[in-house]
Amino acid sequence: MSHGLSEQAAAVLSAMSAGAPAVFAATIETLTAITAAHERGTVPAGASTVDQWGDVYDLDVPGRPVLVEWFAGDAETVTFTRITWLQAGP
Repeated sequence: MSHGLSEQAAAVLSAMSAGAPAVFAATIETLTAITAAHERGTVPAGASTVDQWGDVYDLDVPGRPVLVEWFAGDAETVTFTRITWLQAGP
């Protein structure tokens, strides 16, 4: 099994870990759940397909303003392509 992380996703996780540890921890739990589900050949409950081929999905991080998008083009690979962190404005 191969897991990947885009540069964008890595940058958002880095900012989260420094500025919002609780959001970071919840996001990591969600990434772990996505990976575990993919290894079982499924997607987590609540995930939705965002493309016509059914290999790009997204999922909200429960209770956090974060959306995770990933690509699962085959049974052996999952890549986290985008993490959107909707921070509250001033």
